[in-house]
Amino acid sequence: MIRIKAVDAQNIIDVCELTANQNVCAAAAGPAYSNAIYIAETKYNSEMHPNAIYDNNVLIGFFMYRRAEKQADTATICRFMVDYRYQSKSKKALEYVLRGLKIQGVRKAVVIIDNKNENERDLYLSFGFQFTEKIADGEYYELEL
Repeated sequence: MIRIKAVDAQNIIDVCELTANQNVCAAAAGPAYSNAIYIAETKYNSEMHPNAIYDNNVLIGFFMYRRAEKQADTATICRFMVDYRYQSKSKKALEYVLRGLKIQGVRKAVVIIDNKNENERDLYLSFGFQFTEKIADGEYYELEL
């Protein structure tokens, strides 16, 4: 059973050690792919919400979303990752994340997908996300919840 838990003192180290690539440790993956960088950002931006993803009490992933007080009906998923050992659970985890956002009153989810990451694009498209805009490093997709 998938469940979401806020990143806290008990799980922060484990969340920072997650990696989507079995051949690269989390620290060596670089700042753009480090959960630690995303978590650090939350200390300076109260609109950011870091969360750990568990399956049957096993930490499998991390996601963070931004939700502005002025636009509480929209959540931007800034990071969604499942550790390489649990990649087969990515779809189930994202489904649970989206359901949780909807329960919180979010009506629209937004993601920015790296142009080079076809697997990520395919995952979001499988949930019905629609392309909205191209930017320098990626593409915006939205989903009405």
